[in-house]
Amino acid sequence: MRTASHAALIILLLGLSLIVFSCGRGSAYGRFTEDEKHRLYAAALAVSDSPLDSEVFKGVCQRIEIFDASGKPNDKYIQFVSAHGDWAARPQAAQFRNQIDTPQKARQYIDEHLTG
Repeated sequence: MRTASHAALIILLLGLSLIVFSCGRGSAYGRFTEDEKHRLYAAALAVSDSPLDSEVFKGVCQRIEIFDASGKPNDKYIQFVSAHGDWAARPQAAQFRNQIDTPQKARQYIDEHLTG
């Protein structure tokens, strides 16, 4: 009887683990590629005239792991923003900016890719 209880508990825990992993957002298990991070960041900048004060911007920055849990830039922020300048100079970035050319389109992109 005790062995059956342990087996059932193990199966339950494994099932819950699979559910948790399958609920991750973005790429594999909640991680985003560098390109996805830059797209989300660009969209977050486009949502508002003053994005640094925007909760959407803070939320995106937390999800792409360049802000800490309190909504402040972390040690990855400066390196990411520097790389974002390089990313933004690429032709694909210009094409992406054309796709999110209004605050509404930028917000829709964020919603689709963070909750998708």
